[in-house]
Amino acid sequence: MNIMQKIIYTGFATCALASASMPAFSWTVWPNVDFEWYADVGKLPAGNAEVAVFPAPRTGYIWAPGHYESVAGSDRQYIPGRWIVDDHQEQVARYSVPAGTQLATGPTVLYDRDGRPIPTHPDAYPIDSVRR
Repeated sequence: MNIMQKIIYTGFATCALASASMPAFSWTVWPNVDFEWYADVGKLPAGNAEVAVFPAPRTGYIWAPGHYESVAGSDRQYIPGRWIVDDHQEQVARYSVPAGTQLATGPTVLYDRDGRPIPTHPDAYPIDSVRR
Protein backbone atom coordinates (compact mmCIF):
# COMPACT_ATOMS: atom_id res chain seq x y z
CA MET A 1 0.00 0.00 0.00
CA ASN A 2 1.43 3.34 -0.95
CA ILE A 3 1.34 6.48 1.17
CA MET A 4 -1.54 8.08 -0.74
CA GLN A 5 -3.87 5.14 -0.10
CA LYS A 6 -3.01 5.22 3.61
CA ILE A 7 -3.91 8.91 3.79
CA ILE A 8 -7.22 8.31 2.00
CA TYR A 9 -8.13 5.33 4.22
CA THR A 10 -7.22 7.31 7.33
CA GLY A 11 -9.45 10.16 6.14
CA PHE A 12 -12.37 7.76 5.54
CA ALA A 13 -11.91 6.21 8.98
CA THR A 14 -11.84 9.67 10.60
CA CYS A 15 -15.05 10.71 8.81
CA ALA A 16 -16.78 7.47 9.82
CA LEU A 17 -15.82 7.92 13.50
CA ALA A 18 -16.86 11.59 13.49
CA SER A 19 -20.24 10.85 11.89
CA ALA A 20 -20.87 7.99 14.33
CA SER A 21 -20.12 10.20 17.33
CA MET A 22 -22.25 13.17 16.18
CA PRO A 23 -25.63 11.79 17.39
CA ALA A 24 -24.14 11.28 20.85
CA PHE A 25 -22.75 14.83 20.91
CA SER A 26 -26.03 16.26 19.68
CA TRP A 27 -28.06 14.42 22.28
CA THR A 28 -25.93 15.49 25.22
CA VAL A 29 -25.10 19.07 24.23
CA TRP A 30 -27.82 20.28 21.89
CA PRO A 31 -30.76 21.04 21.74
CA ASN A 32 -31.36 22.90 24.93
CA VAL A 33 -35.15 23.22 24.51
CA ASP A 34 -37.64 23.70 27.32
CA PHE A 35 -40.29 21.19 26.23
CA GLU A 36 -42.40 21.97 29.30
CA TRP A 37 -42.90 25.50 27.96
CA TYR A 38 -44.23 24.12 24.66
CA ALA A 39 -46.64 21.85 26.54
CA ASP A 40 -47.98 24.77 28.60
CA VAL A 41 -48.61 27.21 25.74
CA GLY A 42 -52.17 28.51 25.93
CA LYS A 43 -52.81 27.36 29.50
CA LEU A 44 -53.82 29.89 32.11
CA PRO A 45 -51.22 30.77 34.75
CA ALA A 46 -51.46 28.73 37.96
CA GLY A 47 -54.24 29.91 40.26
CA ASN A 48 -56.12 31.71 37.49
CA ALA A 49 -58.62 29.00 36.65
CA GLU A 50 -61.46 31.08 35.26
CA VAL A 51 -64.75 30.09 33.75
CA ALA A 52 -65.73 32.23 30.78
CA VAL A 53 -69.32 33.47 31.04
CA PHE A 54 -70.81 34.45 27.71
CA PRO A 55 -73.46 37.19 27.79
CA ALA A 56 -76.79 36.90 26.03
CA PRO A 57 -76.52 37.36 22.25
CA ARG A 58 -76.96 40.82 20.72
CA THR A 59 -78.21 41.30 17.19
CA GLY A 60 -75.47 42.69 14.95
CA TYR A 61 -72.61 42.01 17.39
CA ILE A 62 -70.14 39.22 18.10
CA TRP A 63 -68.80 38.51 21.60
CA ALA A 64 -65.00 38.25 21.83
CA PRO A 65 -64.25 36.46 25.12
CA GLY A 66 -61.52 37.65 27.47
CA HIS A 67 -58.06 36.20 26.90
CA TYR A 68 -54.41 36.64 27.81
CA GLU A 69 -52.00 38.34 25.43
CA SER A 70 -48.26 38.89 25.54
CA VAL A 71 -47.67 42.63 25.77
CA ALA A 72 -44.32 44.40 25.46
CA GLY A 73 -42.84 45.15 28.86
CA SER A 74 -44.92 42.60 30.77
CA ASP A 75 -45.25 38.86 30.86
CA ARG A 76 -48.94 38.36 30.05
CA GLN A 77 -51.87 40.71 30.30
CA TYR A 78 -55.56 39.85 30.57
CA ILE A 79 -57.72 41.46 27.89
CA PRO A 80 -61.38 41.54 28.99
CA GLY A 81 -64.19 40.37 26.72
CA ARG A 82 -65.99 42.89 24.51
CA TRP A 83 -68.63 43.23 21.83
CA ILE A 84 -67.48 43.63 18.21
CA VAL A 85 -69.75 44.93 15.44
CA ASP A 86 -70.67 42.16 13.01
CA ASP A 87 -69.88 43.75 9.65
CA HIS A 88 -69.22 40.52 7.76
CA GLN A 89 -71.52 41.32 4.83
CA GLU A 90 -69.96 44.77 4.35
CA GLN A 91 -66.45 43.30 4.41
CA VAL A 92 -67.40 40.61 1.89
CA ALA A 93 -68.92 43.22 -0.41
CA ARG A 94 -65.88 45.47 -0.08
CA TYR A 95 -63.16 42.88 -0.62
CA SER A 96 -64.75 40.37 -3.01
CA VAL A 97 -64.10 42.29 -6.22
CA PRO A 98 -63.25 40.09 -9.23
CA ALA A 99 -59.64 40.15 -10.38
CA GLY A 100 -58.89 42.89 -12.88
CA THR A 101 -61.82 45.08 -11.83
CA GLN A 102 -61.11 48.75 -11.25
CA LEU A 103 -63.35 50.70 -8.95
CA ALA A 104 -64.29 54.22 -10.04
CA THR A 105 -64.09 56.75 -7.24
CA GLY A 106 -64.27 59.92 -9.28
CA PRO A 107 -67.03 62.50 -9.69
CA THR A 108 -70.46 61.47 -10.98
CA VAL A 109 -70.29 63.98 -13.85
CA LEU A 110 -67.44 63.56 -16.33
CA TYR A 111 -66.05 66.46 -18.37
CA ASP A 112 -64.01 66.54 -21.57
CA ARG A 113 -60.83 68.60 -21.97
CA ASP A 114 -62.85 71.71 -22.94
CA GLY A 115 -65.00 71.55 -19.81
CA ARG A 116 -68.17 70.26 -21.47
CA PRO A 117 -70.05 67.49 -19.59
CA ILE A 118 -69.87 64.03 -21.15
CA PRO A 119 -73.23 62.22 -21.12
CA THR A 120 -72.90 58.79 -19.53
CA HIS A 121 -76.50 57.61 -19.76
CA PRO A 122 -77.19 55.03 -22.53
CA ASP A 123 -80.10 57.11 -23.88
CA ALA A 124 -77.63 59.85 -24.80
CA TYR A 125 -76.22 57.53 -27.48
CA PRO A 126 -79.04 56.07 -29.61
CA ILE A 127 -78.26 52.93 -31.58
CA ASP A 128 -78.73 54.60 -34.98
CA SER A 129 -76.64 57.62 -34.01
CA VAL A 130 -73.30 58.53 -35.47
CA ARG A 131 -72.05 59.17 -31.95
CA ARG A 132 -72.44 55.50 -31.00
